[in-house]
Amino acid sequence: MKNNKGFSLVELIIVIAIMAILVGVMAPQLIRYIEKTKESSDIQLLDTVRSAVTTAVMDPSVVTTDYVPADGDLSAFTGDDAIGTAVKETLGGDSDYVLGQLKSAKAGESIEITFDSANGNKVTVTCGELTVPQTSGE
Repeated sequence: MKNNKGFSLVELIIVIAIMAILVGVMAPQLIRYIEKTKESSDIQLLDTVRSAVTTAVMDPSVVTTDYVPADGDLSAFTGDDAIGTAVKETLGGDSDYVLGQLKSAKAGESIEITFDSANGNKVTVTCGELTVPQTSGE
């Protein structure tokens, strides 16, 4: 009497085929989920940048009557001016440091920070296709 305790070759091929089909169906979903997670993380980081810039612009010890930021671009927070120094200290690094932290495919190669005093001192941060505007509740 022959004692067969293993799987046959046909059974193993069937299991491998089923696993290949499952991976083929689930891989695109997993890739989309991972990219969406990266985008969410990047938006959260850019929101932190926006909050740091807003705090620096509204701080009377940073923005004196001699220096009031003009509407437009505040993107280079390299520490060369009072606002740049305050933002850099808050974030723990300059704009290159923040760009190095971005992970999604929608993030660009530069950060654009705009300041709009006509609209209630609103700060908007854009990086590639990701934009974080200041909400009306702030």
